[in-house]
Amino acid sequence: MISVLFRFLGLVFFVWLIRRLLSYFMGAPKGNRAKERSAAPSSQMVKDPVCGMYLDSRLAVRMDRKSEEFYFCSEECRQKYLTGSAAAGASGSEASR
Repeated sequence: MISVLFRFLGLVFFVWLIRRLLSYFMGAPKGNRAKERSAAPSSQMVKDPVCGMYLDSRLAVRMDRKSEEFYFCSEECRQKYLTGSAAAGASGSEASR
């Protein structure tokens, strides 16, 4: 009785193994691939306005200002942008006086 059980379990394992190997080499069904693509987060290359470096938007330091999004490679570049904007804003307001 036990030998029959082991044979049955061995057959189930063999069928499972063959299915896994076939799906690996033949590829997953198209329905599953579409789900994987839609579930993946979208990434976009963005340019740092300070140093000009391109980087993935998911890795960038992000800032919203005046209904615009800015992406920076580091907090240092973000601070440079803020101090540069403040200096440009101050000189612009002095020039209008």
